[in-house]
Amino acid sequence: MSKKEPPGQEAFDKLLAWLDADRDKAAERYEQIYFRIVRTYTAKGCWEAEDVADETFNVVASRTDELIGTYHGDPALYFYGVAKNIYKEWLKKNKYPPPPPIIDNSKIELRCHCLEKCLQELNPDEAKMVLQYYEGEKQARIANRKKLAAELGISLNALRIRICHLLTRLRPCIEECLKHLDG
Repeated sequence: MSKKEPPGQEAFDKLLAWLDADRDKAAERYEQIYFRIVRTYTAKGCWEAEDVADETFNVVASRTDELIGTYHGDPALYFYGVAKNIYKEWLKKNKYPPPPPIIDNSKIELRCHCLEKCLQELNPDEAKMVLQYYEGEKQARIANRKKLAAELGISLNALRIRICHLLTRLRPCIEECLKHLDG
């Protein structure tokens, strides 16, 4: 993915000011928009959803001076429009994703071993939450996730965000483990 240059501090400050005059509220808004973009494109199968979000923010930050004077409306909608265009470019570039590798049982066993090892590095409640989140098939999985959210006293969306954060911590551990076992 061709990443646009990250904004400098001045451009970043202007971007936050465009989102909200209160810097704390602007930072919250930034995170909300960022994670919505990541969740949306992850759900669509984009394995580079964070890159789409990063590039979106870099593009918008590069246009902040222009936007402050001309754009009227919710800034989030502008971000989502830019993200949509970047995602379309990503789809063109990845029109035919590489076929999944032929996995023999030994590779599956390696992946399972690494997942189990990395789950142990989470606290037990977090590991249990990840396992419960992916338990079941189709409707059973949906019902299970609703039940899990209710047990935790959070919304389904909040549960998805927690899982996203946990997977962000798990992924590097699993990749590192696989590197050591494969190599």
